[in-house]
Amino acid sequence: MASQPNRVIQDGDKQAMLCGVCEDRFSPNETIFANKVYHPYHSDNLQVVEYEQWLNYFITSVSWRNLYLDIIEFVRDQNINIIDLDTLIEAEKIMREFLLGERKDLGHIENHIFFFGPIEEASGDTSEFDLHTAIGGSVVGYTYISHDPDSSYVFLNLQGILIVTILKKAVEEVWENTLVEEKGFFNMGEPNHTVSSPVFNELFAVAKDLRESREKISESQKEKIVEAIRKNPERFVKSKAYQRFKDDARIRKK
Repeated sequence: MASQPNRVIQDGDKQAMLCGVCEDRFSPNETIFANKVYHPYHSDNLQVVEYEQWLNYFITSVSWRNLYLDIIEFVRDQNINIIDLDTLIEAEKIMREFLLGERKDLGHIENHIFFFGPIEEASGDTSEFDLHTAIGGSVVGYTYISHDPDSSYVFLNLQGILIVTILKKAVEEVWENTLVEEKGFFNMGEPNHTVSSPVFNELFAVAKDLRESREKISESQKEKIVEAIRKNPERFVKSKAYQRFKDDARIRKK
């Protein structure tokens, strides 16, 4: 985790918030997503994603959990204005009712999915953020509020699978071939995503946080990492992490 760069953990932050009935309600769609999207994507075997309502349900369940916990935190810390808070509370209610089967759709709320791929070139300071390493090597999710333009989202990165739930859409946002509907497909062989949204500024925020955290890694932890590579250099060279390092180095040289 960026907040604790010297602590090795196997999984992310956990908070108990669901009863057994709701865990059972969410679990089947999580399994389908893992088997049809997450694992094939990370083993480079994902060609076409054919989906039905399970994808919308899965994304909503993950985004709702982040949103619910963030609302509690915003209220506790008193760092949100009443208009933004009303927007989040309204969205949380709609998403909760959808998940419980009390409504058939999400109204104005939209779920989008975007698959992060190798960047061909980057300009200015963007090449210094190591986006391949940051996005491809992290799992993070939270509620993001933009005031210029006025909009709000739940943003989730699953190691390069970017999921966005739009709670309040900006006037001039562009999302092409990313919207998750009742059923459809995404063709990975012909990626044609087009996105222009303030939420994607968060890619750089994530990259910046992880870069700063790497600078805080202790010497002893660095030695452990180097020693692990020395023990099995061939495994490291074939790893996704090494490929991400190379992609970032390629961008910096251009």
